[in-house]
Amino acid sequence: MSAVTFLASSRPFIIPDDIQEYNNGSVFESREDFINLWVSEVDTYGWGKCVEGIFTLPYLYEISDANNRLFLLYLERYMEIGDVLELLHIPNQHDFSYYKKRLMGTPEPININVGSLTYQDKSGTYLLKANSWVEELSHKIYLSEHGLTTIVKY
Repeated sequence: MSAVTFLASSRPFIIPDDIQEYNNGSVFESREDFINLWVSEVDTYGWGKCVEGIFTLPYLYEISDANNRLFLLYLERYMEIGDVLELLHIPNQHDFSYYKKRLMGTPEPININVGSLTYQDKSGTYLLKANSWVEELSHKIYLSEHGLTTIVKY
């Protein structure tokens, strides 16, 4: 079983230099340090037609490891006021049509505003602490096959 995660963005998504340098590193202190973050345009691997109608934003990518600290670092340091991201995680890419059908039928969206530090899911809205919101978010579910995760900064 191989998972796939998609990212849609309101502007072209570019991996910042410091994250790219980390991706290119070859010496790590521990196994936990061996992480990366990369994106490729969604059509690179033929997903373009499959994801039509799911996302509302114009720039579509496949993203690896959006559930790690490098992605959270991107949110913390590089999201700009007005930026919008949408994420969708598919646990088994070979069963994509099943997940898409379920997603379109009964979506369970997650909304995160890194400007106002709020996290909202089907259970309610939660205020994240200003000095530890990245750590708090790392312990919450923000990648889901049940609905789009929309991340904004306003």
